[in-house]
Amino acid sequence: MVIVIVMVASCILLVGISYFMLDILSGMIVVPKTKVKEIAGEGELVVPVEEAEVLCMQASADGRFLAFIGGTEGSEGAVLRVVGLDGDAGAVFEREISGRRLAWLGDTSRVAFEDADDIHLLDMDGTETRNLTESPEKDSDPIPSPDGRYILWTVSPAAASGDAPAFWLMGAEGEDKTFLAEAQDLAAWDTSGLGIISRRGTAVIGEEESYRHLLQTAVPGRRGWEHYADCEGEVYFIWWLREDTVLYVGPTFVKGQDRVKGTWSRVEPPDKIKRVASTDGLGYEISYYDFYPSRTDERLAYVGERGLEYLDHGERVIYRYTGLEARTPLAWNEAANEILFVGRGGIRRMGAGGD
Repeated sequence: MVIVIVMVASCILLVGISYFMLDILSGMIVVPKTKVKEIAGEGELVVPVEEAEVLCMQASADGRFLAFIGGTEGSEGAVLRVVGLDGDAGAVFEREISGRRLAWLGDTSRVAFEDADDIHLLDMDGTETRNLTESPEKDSDPIPSPDGRYILWTVSPAAASGDAPAFWLMGAEGEDKTFLAEAQDLAAWDTSGLGIISRRGTAVIGEEESYRHLLQTAVPGRRGWEHYADCEGEVYFIWWLREDTVLYVGPTFVKGQDRVKGTWSRVEPPDKIKRVASTDGLGYEISYYDFYPSRTDERLAYVGERGLEYLDHGERVIYRYTGLEARTPLAWNEAANEILFVGRGGIRRMGAGGD
């Protein structure tokens, strides 16, 4: 009889502990701990840049050229320069512009860039430029598809029209211009160039007002956005790695540690989210940071609270550079397995993974 009473009491105690632990765990968010490898060095100066600030830069896919825009924030004037990376770093092209954004078209030797409220194309094979849009609206922010077939850009009508900015698509030569969808934040192509993803937030009015963070997709040839997935928490960068793999970066509060970590979450539509990596190099104000994905390898670079680092998604490792006074913008030169950054004296480079 005594044994039975003890067993019953033990079961009640275990059940109580189980519910207590379940209550604790239900309020916790599991944040994966990602291995960090530190790399020391100062990097090598590639392009001396004095006075002007580097606003945007990107290396060509073959590693031959680096295109960058130098200017001063708040000033209309800027200079587009293209320099060689495989030897002499002297300028092979230079032009005064009023834009702030550029991007190479896939693995070609052509660069799309903003100038005078239009989208222009520079062909490095003959250093010739063409105006691709030439319209009364403001055309900005060219984002070529990874295969170089399309250029996505933003069309902003005159303020008096009352129309909202919109995303338009055109072919690489400026042909077949078509409306795609209303302009949204954090637009990114999938690796195949068959779709575009973006962020959308919407307020939910109820007993307690809340906010939904959504991802949506658009497809060339079809108009408008389609719902892709609901996210857990804020979204500050979207990374479409492969056709079936979408990740986003956002802040996650770590309970019990009273701190916020930057977290990469993988989206599995329609409603499953899995956290796959994290770093203490990104705090709550992730919105202050810019992210720079590599073209072909699964690497994402940024300058955060701990300086320059990048996540290698394939290895599930964060490489952190120590001793660098790195600033954005950043650029990947995958042909030479290196990352370029703005630092002491101008644009510098450092081998990826310690190379």
